[in-house]
Amino acid sequence: MKKFLTILLLLPLLVGCKEEDTLLTERDNIEKYLTSSRRMVAEENVGDVIEDNPAFYSTFGRYAYRHIVNYYETGREDKPIVEWGDNLQIRFNAYTFNGSEPATSAIYWSNIPEIIDELGKKSGFTLDWPTEPLTIKLGTTRILEGLERTLAGCHEADSVQVYMTSNLAYGKELIGVIPKNSMVAWYMKIEKVTK
Repeated sequence: MKKFLTILLLLPLLVGCKEEDTLLTERDNIEKYLTSSRRMVAEENVGDVIEDNPAFYSTFGRYAYRHIVNYYETGREDKPIVEWGDNLQIRFNAYTFNGSEPATSAIYWSNIPEIIDELGKKSGFTLDWPTEPLTIKLGTTRILEGLERTLAGCHEADSVQVYMTSNLAYGKELIGVIPKNSMVAWYMKIEKVTK
């Protein structure tokens, strides 16, 4: 009986260790993709890079990664900055992510008409996805935790790529075509910021 009780007490710790191992593996896969395939550096290492305007990613919490594609664009800093409580209009492709370049076949949601049409033609189905920009109020609209964390600090007209581990996406939930414990990537354009 004593062994049985010991096992019951240790079981949550063992399950927690497995989940942590999974998250660390997901984190490693995202970082390997960003540094190897995309040739980016972590934001804290930008000062160590010799080249001008190196591509970099920022890390938020456990574990969301953001790359602002147009970070060095002239005039970017003059556009409205995204802050908590702002209303945003966003165009996006949302992908399940496996550690390699996201493919059109990995899109599970989009509001870009051309992409929706292309996916519909490939699948033979009419996709009834909304084509208007996704409107959110940062901090109050229920969105993925990884997205919410990474949008603050962006600017209007930014093209943003966000990669997140499963715990900051859908976690253990099976959502439509998205498998449980899936990493996801969102490629977005912030069309409008309203204060």
